[in-house]
Amino acid sequence: MIPFISMSIFAALGAVLRAVITDLKIFQQPDRSYGTFAVNATGSFLMGLAVTMIDQDSIYYFSVVFGFLGGFTTYSAFALDQLKLLEEKDYKGLIKHSFTALFFCLVALAAGLLTGVYAA
Repeated sequence: MIPFISMSIFAALGAVLRAVITDLKIFQQPDRSYGTFAVNATGSFLMGLAVTMIDQDSIYYFSVVFGFLGGFTTYSAFALDQLKLLEEKDYKGLIKHSFTALFFCLVALAAGLLTGVYAA
């Protein structure tokens, strides 16, 4: 029961941090949601660190990976951004946004993994 309570608390903290970051004035652009992009790329990097630096059998792994990072990153907001571009018939923007986000999240994950491996 304790791992689920811990995961829930960490998920709440991750969701609150995501909301704070995406609400920052620097990310408030009328044409794109740069906050979601920044949160997902940051979360990908942190995921790479977490899977290499936290023992996968510990409560901390469960709480950080599934709780905090699950609450922090958001595929649903990314999908909503894509839907907006599709509704606006901005196909070039849709393809650019989708592939850019996917690319940078994969690069951030790889960077986190490498950082974690070399730091451990």
